[in-house]
Amino acid sequence: MNKEESILKRLGFNENRKARNFLLKPGLQLKLAFYVLFLSLGFVFITVLFGKLYFEQTYVTLVGNTTQSEYIQAVVTQQIHDFKSLSMLLLAVYTVLVVVVATVYTHRMIGPMLPVMRHIKALKEGFYGNRVRLREYDCFQELASELNELAEALEQRQQQ
Repeated sequence: MNKEESILKRLGFNENRKARNFLLKPGLQLKLAFYVLFLSLGFVFITVLFGKLYFEQTYVTLVGNTTQSEYIQAVVTQQIHDFKSLSMLLLAVYTVLVVVVATVYTHRMIGPMLPVMRHIKALKEGFYGNRVRLREYDCFQELASELNELAEALEQRQQQ
């Protein structure tokens, strides 16, 4: 085991890792998804409640003023059943989409913090030759650049 390997292991970096689990901080990432989901469900519930109150009077009036009330009632009941089935399917798709989008978005925010934290740990332990490398679309590019400049300044100060 050479010196560089021991430094990497001591900093908590595993060179042999494959793609990390997409949920870097599951509590935070899933909490955001559930907040958005519950807020959306609350909005849908209120909308359906108002819609039911609004159209219920129309339905009662329509059924009460016609001679074909059984036929109209059967048609409306079938349409309500179809609407409920479609709503459940759309709700399931929406739930999956919210969880995926929230996870991807938070992954782009949390993911860059791992190498930044490793770099700070390396600086604290006196390894000034390390640099932070983030993917170009990651957040905190400016922070990584500033930390790299700090590491360079500390490395130059140490060499003097």
